[in-house]
Amino acid sequence: MIEEAIDDLRAELDPRRAVIACYARLERALAAAGFPRRLAETQEEHLGRILGQLDIETGSIRRLTDLFTRAKYSQHEVDTRMKDDAIAALVEVRDELRASEAHRQEVEKSLALGTAGS
Repeated sequence: MIEEAIDDLRAELDPRRAVIACYARLERALAAAGFPRRLAETQEEHLGRILGQLDIETGSIRRLTDLFTRAKYSQHEVDTRMKDDAIAALVEVRDELRASEAHRQEVEKSLALGTAGS
């Protein structure tokens, strides 16, 4: 899901739109992983609710959320460096989610093998 968006995000000429789109991709990826944002939740509330449940480092998600908040709700400039940072954070989250899922599957496999052998 995130993979196909990376090239499109890099090609986006408007840094503000790119940062907002990065966050939208993050939300879709989190929803696909079982952590959708509730309708009444702010971005920060969503983050607070799910971070303890995710088996990933929190820095990338926090960084992307902060960049999104600035891009979406602030009149301050959003430059190409922020766009690049948002894309990098999204890639890091993607990689962490993949590693977390692989680890979860290994644990489930080990538990199943242990149970089957009992």
